[in-house]
Amino acid sequence: MSYRALYEKHIEKIPKDWDVHHIDFNHNNNSLDNLISIPKVIHTVIHQCGYMSKDEIENLIQIYNINKELK
Repeated sequence: MSYRALYEKHIEKIPKDWDVHHIDFNHNNNSLDNLISIPKVIHTVIHQCGYMSKDEIENLIQIYNINKELK
């Protein structure tokens, strides 16, 4: 089972234009606590900047969602 299917089966549906990110950057570690659904733009930023904790990623998602609501 792919990590995306695993995420959708056990956590939630992945929104359109979002990815599933491996928090520890290890694509072999598909444990549910290592997966997080994030907007594609944030996924790109994380991979350009390097490791971010789950809390930091969740903060970026909150900022993304607030910004999206303001538009």
